[in-house]
Amino acid sequence: MCSNRVSLFIRRLKKAIGVLREKGLSELVTRVKGFVRRRGQIEIKTRHVVPLEYDTSPVRFNGKKLEKEKLALVLSLLREKRFSLAISQDDYLNIVGGVQLKLLNQQRQMNNEGLAFLHLSPYSPRTSLDFSQQEGIVRINLDGEFLGFAGERTLIMVLEDILPSENFNEIHIHHLMGWKTETIEKILKIVAGKPIYYWIHDFFSICPNYSLLRNGIEYCHAPSPDTNACQICVYGAIRPRHFQAFKKLFQEYPIEVIAPSDFALKFWREKFLDFNGPSRVEPHADIKWTQRFQNNEQPLKVAFVGYPVMHKGWQTWLKLTKIFGKDPRYRFFHFSTNWQRSPNFDKVAVSVNQQNWSAMTDALRENNIDIAFLWSVCPETFSFTLYESLSAGCFIITNPYSGNIQDYISKNPKLGRVYSDDEELIQAFETGDVITNFLEFNSNVRQLGTLILNPIDKNTKRTLDKKFK
Repeated sequence: MCSNRVSLFIRRLKKAIGVLREKGLSELVTRVKGFVRRRGQIEIKTRHVVPLEYDTSPVRFNGKKLEKEKLALVLSLLREKRFSLAISQDDYLNIVGGVQLKLLNQQRQMNNEGLAFLHLSPYSPRTSLDFSQQEGIVRINLDGEFLGFAGERTLIMVLEDILPSENFNEIHIHHLMGWKTETIEKILKIVAGKPIYYWIHDFFSICPNYSLLRNGIEYCHAPSPDTNACQICVYGAIRPRHFQAFKKLFQEYPIEVIAPSDFALKFWREKFLDFNGPSRVEPHADIKWTQRFQNNEQPLKVAFVGYPVMHKGWQTWLKLTKIFGKDPRYRFFHFSTNWQRSPNFDKVAVSVNQQNWSAMTDALRENNIDIAFLWSVCPETFSFTLYESLSAGCFIITNPYSGNIQDYISKNPKLGRVYSDDEELIQAFETGDVITNFLEFNSNVRQLGTLILNPIDKNTKRTLDKKFK
């Protein structure tokens, strides 16, 4: 082993001396930096990782829980009014995100139709299912108002009295992170005979790592839980029990699956082969195109839209802006509430909230952004940023792993470009091909639009709905 290391060192030393003689010190320094960077990346991908364990930690709750009589009283409205039940991972009234936006839109639509909207979420924030033996605590909202917290046993007793009534309409499961599947099963048994819908907002039903990034680094393509490809990931140890819990739900209860895009539904059914029930596509939003638009300002304005996190392509963005940040042909921006300082791009604060869901589109328009950099390295099921950017008249740049983003652009190639990898992306900026593609888009098809949030419509199927039997 020692002799091998010495031989390797001597070969590298000779090569370094050769580069120094032929290319000079600057080239040698560049190559050494590249070697160190590549070596670091290899070590990150291959280093030993500790497998995750099932989350059995107890709930730490110091607040006041509603007793059975009090909970029955605050929910007494549901004895006189038609209502639906929704379940998700957190409080959509105080947290902003794609799932939360859909819940808010769902609540408002149902309230407008005269239905009450009962929402349940776990008090304890977890990143997996709840495998603890202790009773969970549930947050309860009704028609956009927080009612209080209740223990799972108390909640089930009250639901047993309320849900079987003629007033109960349907149940919508939006996310089960933080839930005990045993609790969900008890609720589903109570609502027997009523419609049950499961919404695919991400791929949590396939793996607790809902972004499908092996060890949080690279897209894994969601292999079978019993394969070696799954076991080399930190999530491999907890995925089998997690996956089996979801299989049990879909096999034992008449659940209809709703996905926000063709891509998401097709992918999910390919990975969830045991599901034989009905499913359909129900987009979260549409774009109503309003007017043609052109922007002939220079330089080309390119924006990273959203949170600066790795699975959204942040590392590629940093690489791109480091190379071209001072290039007079381009100007780079980051639109988000969460900033990371850099001399290579400007920061624009944007806060999308319940009072102003068009804030991102408005900000992109006001700053005359030409290109939206949507470089997700894991499959998006829908991507509101895609629709926000398109509505602002942006040309889309993405990669083959971005899920519905790349699927949408592949079907509408005049609206963007799917680059195969970082190297092809950088080459396009270097040669100016990205400018050529944008100018064609700007001259021929660029337009502005209005983002329309789609309400639930079970009875009147829109043309975008698709059935998979």
